[in-house]
Amino acid sequence: MKKALLLSITAIYLLAQDSNVTQGEQLYTKNGCYGCHGSKAEGANSFPKLAGKSESYIIKRLHGYKNGTIHSNRADMMTPFAKALNENEIKAIAQYIHSLGKKKLFDEERYFQDYELGTSSGS
Repeated sequence: MKKALLLSITAIYLLAQDSNVTQGEQLYTKNGCYGCHGSKAEGANSFPKLAGKSESYIIKRLHGYKNGTIHSNRADMMTPFAKALNENEIKAIAQYIHSLGKKKLFDEERYFQDYELGTSSGS
């Protein structure tokens, strides 16, 4: 009985995490985060890579932008984006960004890009 309960709780937790990641991805796209941080938070131009940063780091930064405790020319660009987010949205975006840093055993997209270009990087 305890084992079944534990498995049920674990399954519910994992489903909730997946749901938050999906919501975070939708918010990342809807709010235009990709414009500066790249489609997979890999960083673009001089804007920072976010993929793989801890959830707590992303949450702390978004709170700092939202509350006005982080200031610089670049940080001030983030303020209106952060202010538009509620707490659940901040957490969902943080979970999504963190999930992007998880290593894949096989990068299928990279493999086919290399294959089409006739290169082989061993990915």
